[in-house]
Amino acid sequence: MDFDANNFDPNQFGGQSKGGYSYWVSDEQLQAFGKLSLIDRLRWVEAARLFTLATQTPETRERMERLRRGENTV
Repeated sequence: MDFDANNFDPNQFGGQSKGGYSYWVSDEQLQAFGKLSLIDRLRWVEAARLFTLATQTPETRERMERLRRGENTV
């Protein structure tokens, strides 16, 4: 399956309930991640978490919290 950003529907992969987050990754990305050792996977997740926290503005952080609660983000 090739990714086409112009025709992407996030609900095509089972939908999403109110609130939370969803995203799509390719089979190749999943395979590459699966080849990492457990500790390398945990390091990757931690690095992504720290990057997200370090680059958030207060407004972005509040919007993410509202999205997580299923509230309007605007």
